[in-house]
Amino acid sequence: MTKRRAKNAKPTGLNKSLGNALQNRAENRFATTSSTAPVVSEPKSAKVLASVTHENAYEEFFNNAELAGRDFVANRGDFQLLQTTTSVVDVQSLQDKTFEDLNKKFGHLLKIPRRPDPHSYSTPEGLETQEMRNFLEWRKSLAQLAEGDGIVLTPFERNLELWRQLWRVVERSDIVVQIVDARNPLLFRNEDLEVYTSEFVHPKRCILLVNKADLLTSEQIVLWKEYFSQQGIEAIFWSAALASNEEVEERERSKMEAVVDSTEELISALKKAAFDAKPGGSNVTVGMTGYPNVGKSSTINRIVGAKKTSVSATPGKTKHFQTLIVDEEITLCDCPGLVMPSLGFSPAEMLLNGILPVDQMRDCIPPIQLLCNRVPREALESLYSILLPKPADFEDPNRPPTAHEFLTTLAFMRGFMTEAGVPDGSRVARVVVKDVFNGKLKWTAAPPGIDQTEYDKFTYRDIKKSDAGKSGEVLLDQLRKKNYLVTDGALGNALDVGFFNKNSDKDGSGKKHFKGKKDKLRRIHNDLDA
Repeated sequence: MTKRRAKNAKPTGLNKSLGNALQNRAENRFATTSSTAPVVSEPKSAKVLASVTHENAYEEFFNNAELAGRDFVANRGDFQLLQTTTSVVDVQSLQDKTFEDLNKKFGHLLKIPRRPDPHSYSTPEGLETQEMRNFLEWRKSLAQLAEGDGIVLTPFERNLELWRQLWRVVERSDIVVQIVDARNPLLFRNEDLEVYTSEFVHPKRCILLVNKADLLTSEQIVLWKEYFSQQGIEAIFWSAALASNEEVEERERSKMEAVVDSTEELISALKKAAFDAKPGGSNVTVGMTGYPNVGKSSTINRIVGAKKTSVSATPGKTKHFQTLIVDEEITLCDCPGLVMPSLGFSPAEMLLNGILPVDQMRDCIPPIQLLCNRVPREALESLYSILLPKPADFEDPNRPPTAHEFLTTLAFMRGFMTEAGVPDGSRVARVVVKDVFNGKLKWTAAPPGIDQTEYDKFTYRDIKKSDAGKSGEVLLDQLRKKNYLVTDGALGNALDVGFFNKNSDKDGSGKKHFKGKKDKLRRIHNDLDA
């Protein structure tokens, strides 16, 4: 006999879900029959401030229609034939060009959207309509640039609300600070933002704050300072991590402080720049702008002296601009992180620079191969305590390791295996990309005019030999026996070399024990010749 449930006990399991379903059905029936008025979806009052950097064709079409204020009505029997022309982008030719070459040719076309002129509207509704119209024209101009000139653009912010936050921050500020990543400053610097700040009635002073300078050597910082000085760019080198990390060795700290500004020096420099831009002002406002993940929130927290803004590796953590009072003389105005349009070479480049989140990595081979081409073999072996396979006899002895070799070796060593029992390269690739973003695995771009190979010598001069030793050799033997390191192309090359390089019998090296055997038999059994 089934045990009855107590009257005061709540239903669980299947009974609970069944009761919820019946209740929801009754509520929906009551909602549909209680009113005969047509159902109209009311617009949400709250503004959506989620970062949008990717859109499919469907989303882009309807978002553009919404910005244009157009309605669509289906007409029966009314159709048109559309002819489309496709343009092919030669990515390989773009990769052969340097960022400086592309920036000189197309940099002036990469503009950020502007706020409408105050004289072009008279009501709040007119302002909103004008903003949407200008934003739509801006998106069309970028689309024409990518299609007509065949260049690759990085993903950029497509949400109008976030650009409105930038407009408000720039208008409130006396000086605008653009925070960039020291490992590749020119990729994160937007020159048109500097032009935009100078278009006001009272032009805003723009300063470049190069964050994460602790990931560079002192010689590399000096080279970048010389470049910015030659270009007339006011740049301050700073490290929020170095300022907050008390466990850094005293020798390393004193070495970096010789070329990197401290928190007090940064505040003094901002105050001096602000009062120069606003003489006689009692309080100045400093606007903090930049890409997501460049350390903007960490910098603000170090300046203020307490945690005022949330820090996260997820792009778009800061949603609204906020003002933070440092002291009686200076106030910070924090802007949400914006992915501004920039020239890009490939999705692999964007992943390694943190522009695209790791979760959007669909193919792990291109970014890891780009990383293997940049980082020396010895640096990879030393950091991860592994031994990478050496090039074969028929290969270039100085070639970089392939992405397959690096991912397979590292995944096998860490035990990242798939259900089929093979090394999981995609899983370990996410770990490697995160190590690049966190600065554990270093690669930095050289200033224009400086040879990248000579510049890398400063980064990897303290490489220690891998301590894998015999364990690494045993690991490689296991990988070779299971053919995990051999790709289809490499296996075919090895078979071809082994087959076509066999020693010929004509050189006398094969089957020497048969030499002169017929003459010997004829001499011994000459009586049989009669």
